[in-house]
Amino acid sequence: MSKTKKTLNIIITSSFQNDFIEPLGNLKQADDKLKLDYLKSQELWIQYFNSQNIDVNQANVDQFLTWLEKNAKSSENGIKLSYHKILEKYKHRVHVDYEESERIWKGDQLNLFLKDLMVKGSKALNDENSKEEYQCIHLRDWHDQTDMLQKGELDNFGPHCIKGTYGAKFISPLDELIVKHPEFNIIINSNSLSSFADTELESVLNTIIKNSGSSKNEVKIGMFGVITNVKIFLLAFELMVIHNFTNVSVCSDFCAGFTNQGHFEGINSMANILVANVVDSVQFRKIFNI
Repeated sequence: MSKTKKTLNIIITSSFQNDFIEPLGNLKQADDKLKLDYLKSQELWIQYFNSQNIDVNQANVDQFLTWLEKNAKSSENGIKLSYHKILEKYKHRVHVDYEESERIWKGDQLNLFLKDLMVKGSKALNDENSKEEYQCIHLRDWHDQTDMLQKGELDNFGPHCIKGTYGAKFISPLDELIVKHPEFNIIINSNSLSSFADTELESVLNTIIKNSGSSKNEVKIGMFGVITNVKIFLLAFELMVIHNFTNVSVCSDFCAGFTNQGHFEGINSMANILVANVVDSVQFRKIFNI
């Protein structure tokens, strides 16, 4: 008797690494009252220098924050933490801002989902009667400072996700879960905005689909990660338009942009331009039976 064909679910995460979305709780201080996204913070930083005639070599973030409270009426806007505090710690610009960090980590839902996904994938793998099959692909920013082709990005955003460093590691608990379940978790390194260019993503997808006996029209692809209006949008475009996958769902709750505005611009573009199936985490769980 032939076995019942299983539904193939491929879950793709993008850049869930410490340099992008490590929780910002350790940056909170009792006297912090500032909260700005990067673009606004940059604008006011320039204004601060112009108005104070400050030598760039004597720049001081704490003095800037003091000036900001007095001159930018930040307290009226409920500002809690300047993005420059984030830059001061991480030395680059790829980390999502305070508001996006708070949103994606809210209620520990991301951690809970990742754990539930791995439990579901493991049970399905070990149950011959399961109607579902799960394969997880984790796209990892993986930069090399000695590669001149990557110099432009690293100069612009600062050294980030340098291969082998703490910042390039997947966030907890994803890192531990991948190690625990290597049988259905695949890591693919990427050093450009495209998740397909110069990566193994296309061949890995083709191999997974072939081994399962499915087709592009049958497989269900779920995706989430960072940055919503950059790499996530481009990944959805490549999957749907370039590689003709017809069943792609994006979990908006588990995507994050550099800023909240950027996040929603990306979500709207995927929903209205690509006509991707953009859903919240509750709907995403139902689609993939997690």
